[in-house]
Amino acid sequence: MSIDTARVPTRSSVRATATWVFWMNLYMAGWFWLMATIVITAALVVINVVGEVNTSVVAFARQGAIWFPFSVLIAITAAYLPVHVAAGLTRRSLSFGSLIGATGTALVYGGAFAGLLLLERAVFSAFGWQWRILDDITYTSWGIGPVIVSTTLIFVVAYVSGLLVGMTYQRAGGWFGTLALPLTAGPVLLVFALFAQDAGPFSTSALFGGDQPFLVASAATLLIAGAMAFAFDRLTRGASVPNRTS
Repeated sequence: MSIDTARVPTRSSVRATATWVFWMNLYMAGWFWLMATIVITAALVVINVVGEVNTSVVAFARQGAIWFPFSVLIAITAAYLPVHVAAGLTRRSLSFGSLIGATGTALVYGGAFAGLLLLERAVFSAFGWQWRILDDITYTSWGIGPVIVSTTLIFVVAYVSGLLVGMTYQRAGGWFGTLALPLTAGPVLLVFALFAQDAGPFSTSALFGGDQPFLVASAATLLIAGAMAFAFDRLTRGASVPNRTS
């Protein structure tokens, strides 16, 4: 038997890339949610001492959970391409692996957000506090389930956007990368508007004749995420690694 036929199959480069991107972000997520839990607990204690607790604090952590991984994925995309190619891996595996890793990260952040939100609601109920969400997504009209799902979908768009922003800067440079931000980062704000029921001039509810159906907003968000993923894939497959001479 030859060495080639006896060779043990190795893990695919797509899986290896996805695993690296996911675990890197999972490590950061652990620190993020640990610090968020500490801050949320301290805020509830302080509010209870100086006033009346009647609003969810966890809901405000959503903004940090959107933009922190977004910025991390920009940095990872910018730094990892030369390393990936130098290791003999393909740009195709970088594209697919990064997208899988980013989506997995969004599910982790969505699960952590949901868990803390449900825990907070239980704590409020135990202490007899009024629990409500003051945000662009109205809890009283949609329920907590759609709030969790919509937040997770926003995470997906934001994290894919982070990949796209990073790769656009890699391909187009600083000036054109910045000019392209309305197309690469703007979709994050667009999905906010899709799910917003009361966001003033930025709400899209009027386009649907009032409070748009949740499924319509979710489907539109998935289409946006798919379009951004396609753009990231196209840019990644044509990316070149700058030559460095000593």
